[in-house]
Amino acid sequence: MARIPGGGIAARNPFGPDWGAKRGQETSGSQSVGQQVQGELFGKKKPPVLDEDDADISRLMGRLHTYRKKLARLAGDQESDYDLVLSAGTIASIDGEGLIYVGKNFLLNLADALEVQVGVLAHEIGHRPKRWSEYKQKVALTKSEKEELCRLEETRADYFAGKALAELDIDCEPLIQFLAAVQTMPHPEYFPPHVRADCIREGFRDGKRKAGNQKRFFPELARMTSAKGDLGIG
Repeated sequence: MARIPGGGIAARNPFGPDWGAKRGQETSGSQSVGQQVQGELFGKKKPPVLDEDDADISRLMGRLHTYRKKLARLAGDQESDYDLVLSAGTIASIDGEGLIYVGKNFLLNLADALEVQVGVLAHEIGHRPKRWSEYKQKVALTKSEKEELCRLEETRADYFAGKALAELDIDCEPLIQFLAAVQTMPHPEYFPPHVRADCIREGFRDGKRKAGNQKRFFPELARMTSAKGDLGIG
């Protein structure tokens, strides 16, 4: 286990449910590839949902909801494809329907680390779990094949997190530092933190390049769709 900077215990999985949670009982041979991957990544035991019974929690969840809407659009999805709930988990996780569980400890202990909270939220939305339902082919995947697909999926989510942070004009380094602090145990579904850091930085560079080109060639469009204006924060 690792401690969240500022206090609290982090789950082994840096941005998701516990690794040791039980999978569904349905055999892989009767499931599509999409169902198998959804079960591996998003079908794990969900943390208990908590009431937002505190003014600070409501304010912080409201802030994340604002970014949720923008991140959904950056991912090419509808705002309604995702929602947030406060949970007893320590960081964040997403289920197969796009519901994101935000850990109470994570929300409060990193209240001043907006870069980290938006980066984690971007990672979860970067999974785009509903799209896996489009994979209908039925092939029984081996354990190693599912782990390989999970690593690919986590890489996609990391890349999107970096790209989205760049388009939001938010530094990606705090997210990378947080990841290095909480991912302390190796796991076959994840690349090591330094590899994930490279992926996040690559996405960030691509996002910066896209934003720069838009400002250069389409200044009016860039002004109309700027992160600060779109989010109502500037």
